[in-house]
Amino acid sequence: MISIITTVKNGEQYIIETLNSIKNQSFQDFEHIIVDDGSKDNTIELLVTFQRQNPKYKLFIFQPGNLGRGKALNYAISKANFDWVAIIDADDLWHPQKLESQIGILNKNTDVSVLATKTGLFSKNVEFDSYKKITFHRIDPKKMLYRSIISHSSVIIKREDAVYDERRTSQFDAELWYRLAFDNKKTLALVEQELNYHRIHNNQSFEASKGQSYQKNAIKLSVKYCLKTFTLFPIIIYLLKFIYRLIIPRTLRFNKVIK
Repeated sequence: MISIITTVKNGEQYIIETLNSIKNQSFQDFEHIIVDDGSKDNTIELLVTFQRQNPKYKLFIFQPGNLGRGKALNYAISKANFDWVAIIDADDLWHPQKLESQIGILNKNTDVSVLATKTGLFSKNVEFDSYKKITFHRIDPKKMLYRSIISHSSVIIKREDAVYDERRTSQFDAELWYRLAFDNKKTLALVEQELNYHRIHNNQSFEASKGQSYQKNAIKLSVKYCLKTFTLFPIIIYLLKFIYRLIIPRTLRFNKVIK
């Protein structure tokens, strides 16, 4: 079995779509742990209604209060009952074959500690492709320094490795991937098909008033591991990207999102 974890705060707009994409998985042997991080909207009411209407869906709702992102993620991990944890954010969607495909790979490749999938971007609707063959490759850690390879909602990770740095204010997932790959020498891998879909909308953290701070923190984290591994060229790329993001509105940068 797999433990799926989600943390949510004021997620009433998209949370049921996310749950339905999990409900439609071809692999059904899972529990779903949702930690509400102090929602003030109708998130809990929607979750309780879904729970009541879908009694076969093993949904467990926790309300520990306003913990903050890092602590909420670790709290969710602490409630997981199984060795593998699948992560999905409260506004993203999964391809129906996602869990089945990843479990099939992990059963045959016991050295892999983190298995992500390619991720598509969308704003409203997703049309799922049908995949007859699922392929994957192990990730060269240094390639992670050049561009973002792993999307948070695409990951299945060993529970023992899923420890987020609660001292951070952003990039909780990126810091974890870097730490596992470079410090702990874990094997990370990527499914080469799009099985995860990341929703683009205006309520995301890097769209808020502190968007520039978010980007600066991302650059600082990446530069730390560039210096640690003596990989210096990506630093120039980060600076150019930061300038580009300051100049070009995000709606134009994501002009290829799935509608």
